[in-house]
Amino acid sequence: MPEPSQNLTEKAGVVVFSRIVTTVIDLAIVIATIQILSKTDFAIIGYLLMVHEVARNLATLGFPESIFYFFERLGGSAKKGFTLQTTAILCVTALIAGLFILSVTYFAPTLLTEWDSDAITTVQTLLPLMALAAIFEIPTWPVTNVLLALDRQKQSAWYEMITSALILLMLVGPLALGFGLEVAIYGLVAYSVIRFVGSWVWLKLVMPEGKLSDSNISLKEQVNFSVPLGLSSLVNKINRYADKFVVSVLLPAASYAEYTVGAQEVPIIRVIPFAVGSVLISRYVAFQIEEKKEELLALWYKGVEKVSLLVVPLTILSIIIASDLISLVAESEDTNYRNAVIPFQIYNLIVLLRVTNYGSLLQAFGDTKGVFYLSLNLVFANIILSVPLTIYFGITGTAVGTLIANVYNWIITLKRIGGHMELPARKVLPFPYYLKVLGTAVLVGIPVWYSRFLLIDVSNDILGLVYSISIFLISFAVVGTLLNVISHRDWQQFKDWVMLKFLS
Repeated sequence: MPEPSQNLTEKAGVVVFSRIVTTVIDLAIVIATIQILSKTDFAIIGYLLMVHEVARNLATLGFPESIFYFFERLGGSAKKGFTLQTTAILCVTALIAGLFILSVTYFAPTLLTEWDSDAITTVQTLLPLMALAAIFEIPTWPVTNVLLALDRQKQSAWYEMITSALILLMLVGPLALGFGLEVAIYGLVAYSVIRFVGSWVWLKLVMPEGKLSDSNISLKEQVNFSVPLGLSSLVNKINRYADKFVVSVLLPAASYAEYTVGAQEVPIIRVIPFAVGSVLISRYVAFQIEEKKEELLALWYKGVEKVSLLVVPLTILSIIIASDLISLVAESEDTNYRNAVIPFQIYNLIVLLRVTNYGSLLQAFGDTKGVFYLSLNLVFANIILSVPLTIYFGITGTAVGTLIANVYNWIITLKRIGGHMELPARKVLPFPYYLKVLGTAVLVGIPVWYSRFLLIDVSNDILGLVYSISIFLISFAVVGTLLNVISHRDWQQFKDWVMLKFLS
C-alpha cells in the first residue's frame, strides 16, 4: 500500500498536470484568435469574453469554493443535498448574470464610444448569446471542487481538461474553418449546453443518493462564508489591473503597451500553488476540525516544500530568460519592447512569494473575511505605492511599487495565518528549506545568465532561450541533488509524474 503522503503527492500531481494543460489550452485559444481574426474581430470577441467573465465572477461569488469547507462537515446524503443547494443558488445567480449581460447589450453604444457602428452592432447581436452561454455554464462551476472534495482527483482532472478542450474545439474550430464570429459564439453556447448536461450526468454517477432538504448547512451560513470569498476574488481581479490603470493615466500609450507586456507572471508557474492548494484544503479542514495542529502544520510545510521546489527555480529561470522571451513573443521589425524586460523581471519576483495558496489555509479556519481584508489591503497598497513611483521612475517604478505592495501584504498574511496556527510569522513557512532552494537557484542562475550574453549574440533569442533553459535546468538538477535540495524520493516522484502514471 502506498503511504498517505505518497497518495497526496500523486493526487496533487494529477491536479497540477490538468491545470497546466488547461492553461496551455487557454493560451492556445488566445494565440489562435489573434492569428485568425482581424484586429476589430479580435477586439469584439475579447470584449464578449470579458463581459462573460465579469458576469461569471459576479454570479459565483465564492459558492463553489464553499464546497471544500462544508463537505468535511457533512456525510452521506447531506453532501448531495449541499451540492444541490449550491447548484440551485448558482442557477438563480446565473439568471441574474444573464440579465447583466443583456443590460450591457443595451448600454454598448454608450460604453464603446470610440468603436465604429458596425462593431457595436456586432457586439449587441452576440451579447444575448453570451448571456445564454452564461446561464448554462455558471451552475456547473462547483463540479471540479465537488470531485476534489470527494477525493476523485483523476476525475476532476479529466473534467477540467475535457471542458477546456471543448471550448477550444467549439470556439476556435469554426473560426479556423473560415466561419464568422456568430458561428463561433453559437459554438460557445453549444459548449455550455454540453457542459451543463454532462456535468449533471457526471455528478449523478459519483454522488450518493440524497435530496435538497438533506443539506445540514443553512443558506445563511453558506452565504456568510462564500460572499467574502467571492468579493475577495473580484478585488483580486481589480488588483490585476490597478497598476496598469495607473500607467494608463500617468504615462503615454507606448509606455502602457510596454508595461502590459512586462507586467505578466508566467501563467504555467502561477497555477502550481493553487492546484496543490485545491487538493490539500480538504485535509486542512479535516485536521482543523479534529484539532490536529501538528499534523496540519506538517502537511502545510510538506505542501510548501514541494511547491517551492518547482516554483522557485522556474521563477528564477523566467527572470533569466526575460529578454529573449519578450523579444521572441512580442517584438517584430516595427515594434520594440526592450523597456518591458525589467518590469517583467521585477514582476516575476512576486512569484517567489507564491509557494502556496495562502487563502486555502485561511478558508480551512473559516476566515473568509480575512481573505477579503487581505485582498483589499493589497489593492490599496498597490495604488498608493504605484502612483508616486510611476511618476518618478516610469514603468519600472510601477513594477517596483507592485512588488513592494505584495511583499507588505505577504507579511501581513503570514501574521494572520500565524494567529490561527498559534505560531510567529517567521515559522508559518518552512523558511530554512525555502531559502536553500532559492539560494541554489540563484547560485546556478547567475553564471547561466552571464554566460548566455557572453557566448551568444544578443539578437539570437531562440538560441539564447534554448541555451539558458537547458543549462539552467541541468545545472539546478545536478547542484540541487549534490546539496540535497532534491531528494531521491523527489526524483522518483518527478519520474512518475513525467510518465503520467497518475492518470493510469
